[in-house]
Formats: sequence, structure tokens, C-alpha cells
Amino acid sequence: MTVSSGAKPPRLATVPEVPFTNTCLMYSPATLVRLAAATALAGCTSQPDATTPPPARAATPPAAVATTTRYAGEYRWRDTDNKEMGGMLTVYPESDSTILFNLQANGGAPGYNMANAFGRAHLRGDTATYFGKAPEDEHGCRLKIGFSSAAAKVLMVSGPENDCFFGGSFTPEGTYQRTSRTVPQYTTDDTGDTLHFAHLPASALKDSQ
Repeated sequence: MTVSSGAKPPRLATVPEVPFTNTCLMYSPATLVRLAAATALAGCTSQPDATTPPPARAATPPAAVATTTRYAGEYRWRDTDNKEMGGMLTVYPESDSTILFNLQANGGAPGYNMANAFGRAHLRGDTATYFGKAPEDEHGCRLKIGFSSAAAKVLMVSGPENDCFFGGSFTPEGTYQRTSRTVPQYTTDDTGDTLHFAHLPASALKDSQ
């Protein structure tokens, strides 16, 4: 566009100046909270309070533990006069009312008679009762094991109808001192085979009643 001399150039239209207003300041704090999601106030939302603790996580419940675990472990007995005479009792907590046990005792010289019992015993209070009867037995074998915090006392149930078929006249009766509180995972039977308590074959407990 050519402008002739002497003529005033045209004036450009002016845009009225709009004063800057911070819209965030136009509202009370309560209103800002209610309008926090509105797009007009997208840049005005406040940050969460850093002092607010995160929600608590639910506690993980402890694994179930049989109450008979307090009897678990190993117990040993040794005759004070005959050092070759003694025995060991191994106890595994099967349930809240039953234990699995392995009792092995030796009468020492000169006969070295053996007394072995393996099976399931039922708890009543601090006393475990065992009854085992093989098909060929006439009466079966009855034992009682009384527990304290530091020992286990093994007793044969008296009576003419208690046939445990231990060697000679030897019995495993006695007070077995606790030597371990660790839950045993396995034991060894009288033939030398390893038996895992958690995976016992059905034949291992077939005589326990």
C-alpha cells in the first residue's frame, strides 16, 4: 500500500487491555476444594498433605501352629548305673490333639534287649496315650507319656492284657530329659529306614488305634 505525502496514516484499531486476574484468588478455600475438578481451576489444585500417613496394610495372619508343638523335639534317657542302657523319644506335633512319636530304648549288656514303639498318641491334658495292635497280637500295647516343660515320663499301662512284646523283661519306662525343642522332620525306625513325619506311608501307622 502506498501512502501519499501529507496524508495521515490510518490508525490501527486498539484491543482493550484486559487486566490479569488470578482466578484462584477469587474463591474461598472451601470453594476451591469443591471446584478442584473443574477445568477452570486445573492449575490451582493443591498437593496432598505430606504429613498424612498412608493407609495401613492389613496384617498377615500367622501360620497355624498345632498346640502340641510345645511337646515337640527329642528326649533322652540314660541309666545311671548301666551307661549302655538308655533310650530316645522323638515327638512330632501332628495336630492339636495328636502327636507322632518314635520310642527306641536298649537294655544294654548282657542281653541288649530292645524296646521300640512308633505310632500316633492322643493327648488329654499333658498326657499322651498310645494303643497299638498288630493283627497277630492278642491284646495290643498300651503306653502313656506324661509331658512337662523339660522332660517326658514313659509308662507302660499295667495289666495282664498289655502285650508290647519288648525284648526279655526290658521296658522303655523312665524319665526322658528334653534335649531339643526343634520340630523333627524325620526319624529312623528300628530297621534303619528313614521316615518323614509329614509324608508317612499308610503302613507306618496301620497298627495305631
